[in-house]
Amino acid sequence: MLNTLAKLTAVAVLAVGLAACDNKDDTKPAVPPPDTKPTVTQPAPPPPPAPVETPPAPPGLNVSLQKGKITFELPPGFSDQTLNSGIINDSTSTIQRFLDGKSRQSAVSSEVIPPDGMKLNTSDKMLKELAQSAITVLAERYQNIQTTKEENFSVGKQKFRRVDTEQTVNGQKVVSTLVLTVFNKRVVTLQMLSPAKTPEVHQALVQRIIDTLAVK
Repeated sequence: MLNTLAKLTAVAVLAVGLAACDNKDDTKPAVPPPDTKPTVTQPAPPPPPAPVETPPAPPGLNVSLQKGKITFELPPGFSDQTLNSGIINDSTSTIQRFLDGKSRQSAVSSEVIPPDGMKLNTSDKMLKELAQSAITVLAERYQNIQTTKEENFSVGKQKFRRVDTEQTVNGQKVVSTLVLTVFNKRVVTLQMLSPAKTPEVHQALVQRIIDTLAVK
């Protein structure tokens, strides 16, 4: 390695020496350098545009269940209509209703204490049975109800059951998503309803709730 570096250094010095000798020994008349062309200065390119910051999403409506142990967020536009809906809560059940008048969507949460002697757990079998019971009740109120999706998901260690359906309510086709779990010896249920003609808006509502769902 040292020998190679020495040889490269020697070649560089020799080249500089030869150039100096040529300049001294040249007896030919100097040729005037050609006229240089005027230098055209190109304008500097404009600076790149400043990055456009995406405005933060508008805040939604925070919903709390089980004294703040279960929380989620509804999209902007929803308001709490529990008092205006004539809902009467008691020691065995708590129901909240939220509406968005513009999108014509609704969300209902409920916390129900089961009858004495009924033992609850968060097993897949129990959640499936509770979901089937809820669909049976809905089938008595809605027409042409059909299940389009059914699955379990978890938030932390808490298991949830999700059931998507299509049905007719008062002559209008609607899509629905039911989310339920067993928490603190209670059946906690969320139901979301949207017009069937705007399924993408319904999915956005469901995803907003699931993405912001937290269990303490």
